[in-house]
Amino acid sequence: MGKKYYFLGIGGISMSSLAIFLKEKGEIVAGSDVKNDHAIELLKAQDIHIDNKINKQAIMDSDVIVYSSAIKPNNEQFVYAQKLKKKMMTRGQLLGKIADEFENVVAISGSHGKTTTTAMIYEILNLAGLKPTLHLGGFRVKDEKNYVLGDRQFFVTEACEYYDNFLNLHPQISVVTNVEKEHMDYFKTFERQLKSFEHFKRQSQIVIEEDENFSAKNIRHDKNGGLIFTLCHRKQKIMRLHLQICENINVKNCIFAYRVAKALNISDQTIKMALERFQGVKTRFELTQNKHFKTLILDYAHHPTEIKNSIDSAKKIYKGRKIVAIFQPHTFSRTKTLFGDFVKIFRKQDNLILFKTYSAREKESEGVSAKDLAQFLNKNYAESTNDLFRQLKKFDQNDVLLFVGAGDLPNILHKKKFIS
Repeated sequence: MGKKYYFLGIGGISMSSLAIFLKEKGEIVAGSDVKNDHAIELLKAQDIHIDNKINKQAIMDSDVIVYSSAIKPNNEQFVYAQKLKKKMMTRGQLLGKIADEFENVVAISGSHGKTTTTAMIYEILNLAGLKPTLHLGGFRVKDEKNYVLGDRQFFVTEACEYYDNFLNLHPQISVVTNVEKEHMDYFKTFERQLKSFEHFKRQSQIVIEEDENFSAKNIRHDKNGGLIFTLCHRKQKIMRLHLQICENINVKNCIFAYRVAKALNISDQTIKMALERFQGVKTRFELTQNKHFKTLILDYAHHPTEIKNSIDSAKKIYKGRKIVAIFQPHTFSRTKTLFGDFVKIFRKQDNLILFKTYSAREKESEGVSAKDLAQFLNKNYAESTNDLFRQLKKFDQNDVLLFVGAGDLPNILHKKKFIS
């Protein structure tokens, strides 16, 4: 019989997939969470028990307690587990432990683009017959899963810098897509964040970063928004790509995925086929359905740079149509740290609605709220979905609704049947 693991915050995007990995290995897995979303559905489908309230007996019976960054030191279950002197393991430590069981680890880090790049790399390795295992910080459009269980040769994973979690990994190949000021509630300074990335790179055998020798030419969109471009090296054509996904940032994501694949000696033909089959990750510039508006997009973009890229892409794809941006800030501290950058981006956006902040692990006193940002910008603010729906009535069905943010608004819209 395997060890008994109990996850505090088991419904987290990474926590849920790690719990499933352990269950597949034969360990006994359970956990607690107050959420009720797609990750919880995946866990229940694996017969993993989930408590929606404190279960001290389950903690008492467990061998290992796994907790996410969202669990505060004063959390009642966390305090109780410590009191019992249980073995405690962070999400990052467990990810590192699982990764160490594989022959090759491919870890994708960076401030933007890592989820889609991770999923692209998995798609290429899988088509090449390498049977990789995938740990993803999002749900694939193809099967709505945040994990794929392969064999023990390749482990393809996101490498998140928050709380230095990525320092638990020692990759054969690491990707650093970019580094911008982020997670200042932990790092405090950008210099400290940069040092963490340097540490991560030193732990990797091969490091792939931005390289100006790789570029794209003749970038355009087809009538459905699909991205078309020529991938080049030193201005020489490598291949012409016609992607099913839309957002322009995917040009860079493709370049990173291509370079990882070539480091593993995968053919251009396989790379092209995999990238053109790739259906994307949910809420990454995802087109969805609504009976009142012809075009509605869900995008996880929550950093000012990501949001600007998302809005710019929408303007290029839907030329001549009004873009209505609805932004739900993720955490009060991030809004405070990046306040000036948010102001720069949104000051130029004529049609903007700011939705109530997704607080995650924080209290409002720890930063700046969506309402504060709206008042400073003199823009529209919605405290509730009813308020939001009322404000959306003034827009035309041909206008493009672009929902940006890493909060719970997409889940709420699904539950309210505003989107299908």
